[in-house]
Amino acid sequence: MSSWMGDGDEDDGEDAADAFETVGRRRQILQALSSDPLSKAELVRTLSVSRSTVDRGVERLVRLGLVERSNGGFVATSAGRVALETHDEALRAMANVLDAVPILDRLPKSVSPPPSLFRDAVVCTGNLSEMEHRAPLDFDISEVTSLTGFNGPFLFSIWPTAREQLARLGDSATLVLSAESLDWLSKRYPDDLDAMVDTGVRVSAVEDEPGFGVVVMDRPTTASVTVVVYDHMGGPEALVVSYEPSAVAWGRRLVAARAETARPYRPDE
Repeated sequence: MSSWMGDGDEDDGEDAADAFETVGRRRQILQALSSDPLSKAELVRTLSVSRSTVDRGVERLVRLGLVERSNGGFVATSAGRVALETHDEALRAMANVLDAVPILDRLPKSVSPPPSLFRDAVVCTGNLSEMEHRAPLDFDISEVTSLTGFNGPFLFSIWPTAREQLARLGDSATLVLSAESLDWLSKRYPDDLDAMVDTGVRVSAVEDEPGFGVVVMDRPTTASVTVVVYDHMGGPEALVVSYEPSAVAWGRRLVAARAETARPYRPDE
């Protein structure tokens, strides 16, 4: 029996792509066989498809090692169940990528988000107040233990309580803003900004003015990264939130790289 994982030769990519396509085309059959064995006749009745469709589908899945004979019928193998889950995860990630086109189109070419950013992510576009009603956006930082962000002034304008919570974090919070964003904040929220810095929040600025921001939040049991792009007025236009560890690590590196060239908000202190 040939392995659906391939044998490590140059055709592995094509083999994997072919297997992925097969799982997609035969998903109903593989799903039906993921719990209990079924005969081909039972598959025909369960799925309301022709016998020839079942014959071709089962034969192909057996050749790939995703289905095997069992108790007079057929059942998904462990590889088959994992392949089905992997296929569905990939489709969800692709849907998130398509939803995130307004974000990706606005990011500089030098910024390359990892694919993991879109795995089980929350992607929102439009007015953020409307976004909150359509997706579980978690910007309540009352349980956040540390926060590091680049160019994220939306925290101040959209969630006023975030200013108090940032002050609570003290030196566990780092904000690297663009010079223009910091100038705006210092004029719009001068008392809040000074109060935060007095508690130890590290605030600094870089000269360039990118149209995007990155915020990483740590909580007792989870960590998240938010990538946001801004409209021409500086308001948040679209964002993606991910809890994938590799995506969070990418966000940390991006913010840290910005921080290396930033100047402190109050350099005289």
